[in-house]
Amino acid sequence: MPPTFPITFDDIEASARRALDRLQSTTEAISGIRAEHSDPDELVTVVVSGTGELLDLRISDDAMRKTPEALASLIVQTAGAGAGAAFGSLGDQIRAFTESSDSDPGPLGAIRRGEETD
Repeated sequence: MPPTFPITFDDIEASARRALDRLQSTTEAISGIRAEHSDPDELVTVVVSGTGELLDLRISDDAMRKTPEALASLIVQTAGAGAGAAFGSLGDQIRAFTESSDSDPGPLGAIRRGEETD
């Protein structure tokens, strides 16, 4: 059964623009994710992007007293924790995008709402 009211091209275009705006906003937010994390003793500090890229690594002078193996392990652990925080932010952005998309059903939602009122 066709909808009880017409859906215009303008409705479809407006819905597409809103979806594109949401996508662009989310993409910008994701590209701006930066998680800074330090080990408990603040010997190593990393900055990680939302895609897990190591953007910055700072090693204190005190850290240089560790054995190479211990320092390497500390760097890897700290970077892993930083990536975990960045991925958490990424998840938050994806969740917000999904929720905003769900709250804007677009023209199809207008058809469904029209069917509900019959």
